[in-house]
Amino acid sequence: PNGCARPYMAELAFVGDGNKSYQLWVGGAPNQTRLAFPILDRVAESSIEQTLEPLFAYYTKQAKAGEAIGEFWSRVGKDGLLSFSAEYAAAS
Repeated sequence: PNGCARPYMAELAFVGDGNKSYQLWVGGAPNQTRLAFPILDRVAESSIEQTLEPLFAYYTKQAKAGEAIGEFWSRVGKDGLLSFSAEYAAAS
């Protein structure tokens, strides 16, 4: 179902936190059995693609066979995602 609580259960969600600015939430489950968690605040609308690129790259490289993206992000956790994102940006 869609509603005001939906972003907090999604595998990937954006919640507005200012003018053209969003919180990034990840790790929820499609069957609504696991809540998402916030990993970034104040993501500018103009930088959404470059913010997501390392998260998708990490999933592509490290996910277990058949592992859903929300499940992977939940397993890796906020610190793991932010660490990989920082290393990814430095290598680019």
